[in-house]
Amino acid sequence: MVGVVLGAVLALQQLHVTARVDRNAVMLGDEVVLTITIESIATVPIEIRNPDVAGLEVLSSRDASSVTVRDGEPARVTTREITLRPVRAGTVTIGPALVRRGDEIAETAPLRITVSTPSAGATGGLAPRVRALLEGTPAPRITGDEVALTVLPSAESILLGDQVDLVVVAWFPRAVRSRLRNPPTLEMPAVRGAWAYHRPAPSGIAHSRNVRGVWYDLFVQHEVIFPLAAGDLEIGPASLTYSRPLTYSFLSRELRYEVRSEPRIIHVEQQPDPQELYGFSGAAGRDLTLQVEVSATELPLGGAVRVRVELKGRGNLSLWPEPEIAWPEELRAYAEEVEIKLDSEDDLIGGTKAFYYLVVADSIGTHHVPTPRYVYFDLGQRSHVELRAAPLEFVTASDTHASTPLRAGPPPLMAVGTLLSLNALLAALPLWAWVLIGAFPPVVVLLKPLIRIERHRSRKRQPRRRRPRGPLQQLDWEFRNILEQLVPQAGLRDGDGLADALRAAGVEAPVAAHAARVRDRLRQALFGPKGATDPDELAAEVQEVLRAMVGRSHGAARTAAVGSLVVVLSLGVATGLAGQSPERLYQAGAVRAAADSFVARTVASPLEPAHWHNLGNAFHQLGEESRARVAWLHAARLAPRRSAVRRALASSPAPDRISARLTWVAPLTPAEAVFLGFGLWIVGWILVAVRTRIRAAALLVVIAAVVMLYSGYVARLYARPVALVVTPDAPLRPAPYGSAPARRTLGKGVAVVVEQELGPWVRVRRVDERGWLLRTEVAPL
Repeated sequence: MVGVVLGAVLALQQLHVTARVDRNAVMLGDEVVLTITIESIATVPIEIRNPDVAGLEVLSSRDASSVTVRDGEPARVTTREITLRPVRAGTVTIGPALVRRGDEIAETAPLRITVSTPSAGATGGLAPRVRALLEGTPAPRITGDEVALTVLPSAESILLGDQVDLVVVAWFPRAVRSRLRNPPTLEMPAVRGAWAYHRPAPSGIAHSRNVRGVWYDLFVQHEVIFPLAAGDLEIGPASLTYSRPLTYSFLSRELRYEVRSEPRIIHVEQQPDPQELYGFSGAAGRDLTLQVEVSATELPLGGAVRVRVELKGRGNLSLWPEPEIAWPEELRAYAEEVEIKLDSEDDLIGGTKAFYYLVVADSIGTHHVPTPRYVYFDLGQRSHVELRAAPLEFVTASDTHASTPLRAGPPPLMAVGTLLSLNALLAALPLWAWVLIGAFPPVVVLLKPLIRIERHRSRKRQPRRRRPRGPLQQLDWEFRNILEQLVPQAGLRDGDGLADALRAAGVEAPVAAHAARVRDRLRQALFGPKGATDPDELAAEVQEVLRAMVGRSHGAARTAAVGSLVVVLSLGVATGLAGQSPERLYQAGAVRAAADSFVARTVASPLEPAHWHNLGNAFHQLGEESRARVAWLHAARLAPRRSAVRRALASSPAPDRISARLTWVAPLTPAEAVFLGFGLWIVGWILVAVRTRIRAAALLVVIAAVVMLYSGYVARLYARPVALVVTPDAPLRPAPYGSAPARRTLGKGVAVVVEQELGPWVRVRRVDERGWLLRTEVAPL
């Protein structure tokens, strides 16, 4: 039985987060788009926290994600686009965006935007709610040149989910304000337990009031908050910073002042019980509407249509949960992006929040989707309201075709055989049973019971990994193991990249930099010209680095645990896909899902040629010709005379003679040769027993021995560790590290012999030339 390894274990990916804006200089009233991109593992959820955008108004937010396979590994790319509008002139700083994946946190660098005014002295107006709040609030008691700072909430007591306008007002006596050379700086108070939206406010003087015969100029900042829980909401003190010259001279030194406001408390009341309504998940708003749109009602089998579910109204859109839709079993709905568009009506935050779904049909017929419903608490009516949309209906006809057309070339799928396979029968009995069967006829015929006929059959054993014997090789072995424990894929990192990864793993910066330099010198000593480095001095330096790093060896347990989790998740995905019909998915155009199911079948039944043939067809449709040829070669070595297998293999010829020789397919399988040889062997000894046709009997025995030798020869050829290159122009390196200069490149589909495995690298041989390739660049046969 030929051992098969379908792929390498998935390597852990790092969390990559970037942020950028479409332009760095804008004018008041223009829009800026902030794009946050996160690249991470597809199976691990992430949490995104928006950056601080003080001085900018959030207009809309849009999330999108996609899953791709890079070098055989699933990766998810999540993109969040936030549309902003500046509300004051000057330099505005966008704070870092935080992304959490489990215990790992990554953040982006701050961004700065220069905002200019359309014309000198131009300022924006106050919102009607803010103006009414300013005019209806008593002025603070101020004496002399004092400057007051107050925080004005629009309400002292609200219901959970309602909007609160938080206005910070700086009261400047006009005599003081006229002496300011720079506008003051206002900072909003810290509010914990609330969702905040910064609202536009004038960058200069927002309002003026006459208090007891003294004119005051007001500077204003406006923010809208939505409490997240019932109880007392604490609003911290706001701060005001301004500078005033000591004298009226232009060259006078300025004295800096700082004023802080008093903290405030807002009481948040719990919403009433929804009573008989079920499905309430905490949504709150005013005058919400629910609308469902579909791109088409005719749903092809295996194809997909897009469904858009829109919520529109006033409230905190970010906290509105997903509507409840009971999708039937014959429809599969995949959640896509969530789109948020903010607007303001009567100074109340609102807008639209759209949920997108990709719906795929698994069977033919009419599919009825129950009426989508949504339960929310209406803050205007002070009661719970249930929204319902029109029911959905999709029709899948028998003559529809999949949206993904199949590529021309491979033969149709092969049905699984029902007869007993000779390969399975050969593997069913142990070796000693076959030896007894073969030894019984000559023992009975020759009547020599004292002669013990012993037959030994060599078993291919996987070579055990042994430690190198040389001192530098031994140190390289230990060094490599410690690095792999601390840093995933340490063999792919060089120089500063390895040092940065070690520092991220907790190694001190001097030790990490020293380890990277020593690793490069050790590689040069092992794979470079001899005599360039003193071995004793290098060995002492390596031992010193190992002693400094051994304290971090406990990281191996963490790496092993995470690796085990990846394996468990991979097995779970394979098991789930195995439950579907891969032939049905293949015909419907869901080729990637069909390939995953065929992989699970080959793992469960590796001796069934139909599974390998169908897997090759799926790989061919995905454009992975080398992997398709590997699967078809497996099928051909199990069933070399099947017409479908021969046609498939003929459509993917070897690129050269050497590859054709390494991937040769025998006309008879080793199992067929074994059974044919046993049959001739037994018939020959039967003829010897009846003492007729002795020459014919001897000829049969000789032919049986030749057939047995042929079986062993083919089995030995099939057991060679041959692999096919799956990437175009794969660099063949002289040493197992990424910065090693490539001697030459190997084309896609070229066959090589694997001689050694070292972490993520494999040492291969092609004729008399040897070199190193990445595991992801080859597919084992």
